[in-house]
Amino acid sequence: MHSRPEQALSATKQFELLDALGMLPPDASLSLYSVTGSPVQGLLELWQEWLRLAPKNRRARAARIHSGLLAAAGNGAELTFAIPNRDLLVCESWLGKRAYWWPRGTLKTRHVGIVSSRLKRDPVQQAPVLRALRLSMSAIDVHSEHAVTSAGSSLHEYVEQCTTTFDVPLLRAFTTAERGSLGTWLDDILRTSGSSSEYELLVSPEVWPSTDTTSPTQIPELSEIKQVPARDRVLALISERLFVMTLRRDGNWWKLLQSGLANGLWDVGSVRAVAGDGLCSGEVGAELQNHGAVLWYLTANEASVKHEHSCDQPTAAHRRLPQAEAARSAAEKALTAELIREDSSSEWLLHWTRAPQKEWAGEPREDHLSSRVLSETGNNRSAFATLQRIVDERVLRATSGNTRANVDVVCFSEQPLVNFLTKRVFRSHRGRWDFEHYGIGIRKQRFLSLGGRPVIYGDESAWQNLPEGERPWFQLSQNQARHSPIDWTIECEWRLTSSLQLDKLPEDDVFLFCRTEHEASELRTACDWRVVSVETLEYRPHKPGKTSEAGE
Repeated sequence: MHSRPEQALSATKQFELLDALGMLPPDASLSLYSVTGSPVQGLLELWQEWLRLAPKNRRARAARIHSGLLAAAGNGAELTFAIPNRDLLVCESWLGKRAYWWPRGTLKTRHVGIVSSRLKRDPVQQAPVLRALRLSMSAIDVHSEHAVTSAGSSLHEYVEQCTTTFDVPLLRAFTTAERGSLGTWLDDILRTSGSSSEYELLVSPEVWPSTDTTSPTQIPELSEIKQVPARDRVLALISERLFVMTLRRDGNWWKLLQSGLANGLWDVGSVRAVAGDGLCSGEVGAELQNHGAVLWYLTANEASVKHEHSCDQPTAAHRRLPQAEAARSAAEKALTAELIREDSSSEWLLHWTRAPQKEWAGEPREDHLSSRVLSETGNNRSAFATLQRIVDERVLRATSGNTRANVDVVCFSEQPLVNFLTKRVFRSHRGRWDFEHYGIGIRKQRFLSLGGRPVIYGDESAWQNLPEGERPWFQLSQNQARHSPIDWTIECEWRLTSSLQLDKLPEDDVFLFCRTEHEASELRTACDWRVVSVETLEYRPHKPGKTSEAGE
C-alpha cells in the first residue's frame, strides 16, 4: 500500500464510473469522451452534444448542467478518480471506486491532517486537546501547507475555527456516503461549486460499475478499514502529514493508523502523536512509535486548566456597606432555615444549571467555537460557570432541548432543595446527573404570575389527546427504556414558555445556590440576591416542619 502518484484510469473505466454516478447525458458516446484532455472537458463535450440533440422537453436540464460545467471549468474545477499523490489501488482499497471533485482545482501544497478519537463530553476533559490544537497551528507552514479537515470528523469544527483564527489555509473535504445519492451527484456538486475562494474536495458516493463482478465484501483490503466512516478514511488518505491529538485503542483512527503506518501510506516521521495528559497515552504513543510515528511533546504553556471562574472585580455598586452585608447575612440565615425543611409545600421552585456539552443557551455557535479554541478560560464550562453566566446576563434563557413539543421553555422543580440533592442519580443515557448542586430558586407565586405552570405527566395516549396549546407542558411519566424505567414524576417539574428576566423580579423572589461557601462568596460579589451553599445545608439538621424562629 505504498504511496505514489495517481495511476491513470482508462477512459473506458472512467466512463463506466461516471455513468454509474449518473453524470453522463443520455446516449453518451465513449468515443467522444475518450478524445478529450480531462474528465471535466470530457463531460463538457458530452453535455454540449446532448444539448444540441436533446428534445425540447429535456433541453432545460441539459442547458443548466452544461452551463454549470462551463462555469466550473472556468473556476479551475478538476475531476479525479483517485486522491492526487496517492496510488489508485490504495484509494480503491480504502474507499472503493469513487470520483473526486475539486471546485477550485487540486492543491500543489502539502496537506496536514489534525485528527483525534471521539472527544469527551466534558469541556474540561476536552481542554488539553484544544490547547494542543492551538499550538499545532504554529507547526503548519502557511506558505507550503494546507490544514485539512473532513466534515463530520471529531475535530472538524474546531480545526475550521483554529485555521480562521490563526490565518492558516484550509482544505475541507465533504463525503457523500449514501448510496441513495447515486444519479444526483452531478447536480449536487454543480449546485455547491461556486466561485468561493476556499479550497474544497467533494467525494462521490461509492459505486460498483455493472462490469465489475467483485463485491466489496470479497476484497480483502476492505475487510477492516471498510468499517471506518468514509469521512475518516478520506481524511487519512488526503493527509500527507498527520497530527494525532488523542487515540483510543481499537477505535477508528487506531485501525487507520495501524494499517497506514504498516503499509507505508505516510513517509517516516510524518505522523506525530501528541503526548501528554489528556492526549495520546504513553502506551499508545509507544506502539505508534514502533510503526514509525513520532512522539510530539508540546513545550508551550502546558499549565492545567483552571476550574475557577475569573469573576470581574466587584464594581462600586457591589461594594456593599457593612450594614447591607449584615442584612443579607441575616436574610440568608433565614432562607437556609426555610430550605432545610422537608416540606413538600415549599414556596420555592428550583432550576439547576449544568455544564453545557455544546453552546450555552443563547450563545451563537461561532462564538462558542471561538472561545473554546482561543483560550483556556473558554473551556471553563462547568455547572458553576453556567450559573455565573446567568448571573452576569441577569436572564435565564428558554431552550427546547428537553421538550417534546419543540417549544422553548425554562424548567423548574417543586422538589425541596434538601430532597433532590439526596436523590441525585447519574443518567448514563444522557451522560450526566439528573440534579446538580448549582442553580436558581424562584418564589412559586411569582412564577405563577409570569405564566409558569406545573407539567402534565402522562403516557403516550395522553400526549396524543392533548390540545396543541397544552403540549409544551407535557412530560412522559416514565421513559420508554426496556430496562430500569425512569419515573420522571419525582422531579415535580414546572415550566415557563419564555426566558426569565431575573433583573425584573424583586430581590426577595430570587436566590442562588451553589456547592461550596467559597463559590457562594464569589457570587455575592456579582449580585445582590441571597446565596446559599449546599455544603452549609448538608451540615444543618433537616427539620420536618416550620421553624419557630426563621432567623435562628
